[in-house]
Amino acid sequence: MDVSNQSHELNILQDLKAEFKLTYLFVAHNMSVVEHIADRVGVMYLGKLVEVAPRSELFRNPRHPYTKALMSAIPVPDPRLKRERIILKGDVPSPLKPPAGCRFHTRCPEAIERCKSEEPLLRETSTGYWTSCLLVN
Repeated sequence: MDVSNQSHELNILQDLKAEFKLTYLFVAHNMSVVEHIADRVGVMYLGKLVEVAPRSELFRNPRHPYTKALMSAIPVPDPRLKRERIILKGDVPSPLKPPAGCRFHTRCPEAIERCKSEEPLLRETSTGYWTSCLLVN
């Protein structure tokens, strides 16, 4: 869908949401669109939630290393401002045979030895903010 049609459709969804008090489950790869339409955001890696948070908090201060990498890829509209890009190394593991431990550890720039064997649980790390990472308190 081209950008103008996409914008029009998203605005219609927002209007319907407000008028009829709807809730949407909106699945997207474009984080700029997610930021525009979502109230709460769930970030998945290899089929598992790694972070769930209110939109404004997630975009202001992502906690999971994968979410940080995703956010670093969002284009900045002002060419004078630069965002430090986090480039993930390695190949994405097969979702049919994910690695042991944390599914993201093979590409995570912050991984420690424990990440290879212990699968992190999605847990509330602050009120309304859920993260699945052994390194996030």
